[in-house]
Amino acid sequence: MTTPNITIEESSQGENFLSRVNQISECISDDNEKLRFFDNQRMPLKPKFQIPSADKIKPEAWIKSLMNNDLNQGVVGALDSLYPGIKRDDIYNTHRRAGLDDVPEMGDLVLTGDEWEASIMWWNAETIGNWWDGFIRHAFLTGELEAQNKAKSIVENLIQSQDEDGYIGIYQPSLRYQHEGANGELWAQTTALRAMLSYYEFTKEQVVLTAVERAMAVSMREYGPEGRNPFRLKNEFGGATHGLMLTDVCETLHRLTGKSEYQEYATFLYKDFSRFPINRAFNDFRYPYLMDREGKFESHGVHTYEHLRSLLQSYFWTGYPELEEAWDNALHKLGHTILPSGAGHGAEWIAGLAADPDFTATEFCTMFELRNSLLFALEKTGDTSFADHAEVLTFNGMMGFRNPAGTAITYNKSDNCCKLNSHHQTPNGEEKDVRYKYSPTHSDPAVCCVPNYGRNLPTYLQYMWMESDDELVTMLYGPSSYTTIVNDTELTITQKTEYPLSDQVQLQITASTPTQKTIKLRKPGWSKHTVVVAPGATIEEQERFVVVNKTWQTGDTIDITFNNEVRIKQANNGDRYYQRGPIVFAASIEHEEVTIKDYEQGQFRDYHCLPLEDSTNQLRFDPNLSGQAVYCPALGKKAWYESMPCLDVVMINQQTNKSHQIRLQPMGSTILRRVSFKTI
Repeated sequence: MTTPNITIEESSQGENFLSRVNQISECISDDNEKLRFFDNQRMPLKPKFQIPSADKIKPEAWIKSLMNNDLNQGVVGALDSLYPGIKRDDIYNTHRRAGLDDVPEMGDLVLTGDEWEASIMWWNAETIGNWWDGFIRHAFLTGELEAQNKAKSIVENLIQSQDEDGYIGIYQPSLRYQHEGANGELWAQTTALRAMLSYYEFTKEQVVLTAVERAMAVSMREYGPEGRNPFRLKNEFGGATHGLMLTDVCETLHRLTGKSEYQEYATFLYKDFSRFPINRAFNDFRYPYLMDREGKFESHGVHTYEHLRSLLQSYFWTGYPELEEAWDNALHKLGHTILPSGAGHGAEWIAGLAADPDFTATEFCTMFELRNSLLFALEKTGDTSFADHAEVLTFNGMMGFRNPAGTAITYNKSDNCCKLNSHHQTPNGEEKDVRYKYSPTHSDPAVCCVPNYGRNLPTYLQYMWMESDDELVTMLYGPSSYTTIVNDTELTITQKTEYPLSDQVQLQITASTPTQKTIKLRKPGWSKHTVVVAPGATIEEQERFVVVNKTWQTGDTIDITFNNEVRIKQANNGDRYYQRGPIVFAASIEHEEVTIKDYEQGQFRDYHCLPLEDSTNQLRFDPNLSGQAVYCPALGKKAWYESMPCLDVVMINQQTNKSHQIRLQPMGSTILRRVSFKTI
């Protein structure tokens, strides 16, 4: 086989990526002896809560406005026109792969013939499947009928592609389930089946669920206990290890069908992933590595943070104390990677480094997978600190990658981002890396972050409410409406709020008939005292929740007020930064935009952001002045970018040794910014 489109050029991936992508073991080792405990009797743990179906929670106010914009004017709705690989590469149907010769044109990607480039055979499956998922969710959550019809055609094409035996995937029979090295078999199935299940949750079309179950039956047979091991490979460059995330599909199918076979298969996948090391660049979450509690995460950040879910899923299904210890060790390791924005660093690699807001940047995909793993942990464990972390990451790190128009995001960005010029800022100067810019595609490194951007707010919405046997639980706050059936009564609870731009939330109740139900409200860790008023209800204070009980009827309300103080927090590198509620504040840096690529669609372009003047590097935090921080709430109707709170603080200019009042902005609304400050 030959690699297509090779030119004698410098790879578009950059030295940081190329120096770490190939860490393949010299020989295949097998750690099966360390995994014998998987043969022990299962002792499943009951998850504390369960998320509702994706169609039950709808966006309102600023969240709906952003989603409408992203679908109709921004990257979510336009990506298939901006990046030719989506429309031209019918990878699951007419363009299935038999070899590298089948790989189509890949945008601005520059190839050089390196061994790892075998992985590009499956790259478009990640792009396309994840874009489908975000697009489908946007279509139904915003109520856009034209987009819903397009979503229907996407899913119909997938169903039409299904072989007689049930196979849905990207490989022709000559390669299917016969891989000896790098492949995207299970990963391509993961992205497509997740999208199909999203569509099913909104439409309840049984033919879609049946197609997914048939497809899963094939993989569970071919790559199961009686078939081949999907992780026993000669080499691997991210696709096979991404394939562990078929556990996401297993989790959703178990929620929808109640069939235990899906959780059993997820456990099989995690166990066999843990057996074979293959490439150290992609497998931080192998059980043997997690047993080294003080060893630092070093793999590809996206893999590390998404694999949190697979481990926790196996732990809850088995109840094994060995996996409980692995989970505890994983959280210990995770603490070293967290930035003020809530992100875990990894751009692309964690590389054993402790988080540093100046130099250890993060990637949008990295943030997205960590945020989703935090929400998954919240659902399983009920520990509301995961909700606190998820809100901080969503409103600061993730929103801080988007441009105000929704026409571009950054691929990589540091918390202290003082320049975006296709270079990574290091302690030793700049290193070329095309990921540091705004783009609607990022097709020169990989079209992965923009598709995942489309999944951001829809996924957040699905975790805002959770359910247990006898309770409805408000887990995340933000403008939204949640509809469920209680005692044969349709109950809708609307969060009337501008949170996190406001400290007030009102829950407005609509009930077809009066019905009794307990509603639990999460108390965020940063709220010194959460005040709840619900006329006619009984209210009970718990450590992490406020419990409200009443026979609810239309017109009832629950008013929630958070008492948030300005907190001065310390980053892993010793810097100080300011946070109030879930919002991290930053000194915005005035900049100019320099276009480096235009697209046929006029509003879209790649561009750099260069500082016009940056004195923020001279600002120092003085503990003696810390009490002078003044919070300025947003005035009028609050909207992201347009009307947001600010924070006035007093800092020392190191150059002049004089104090200055500095106005800080919410990090999630900034382009160039400084978030953390050295202490004087």
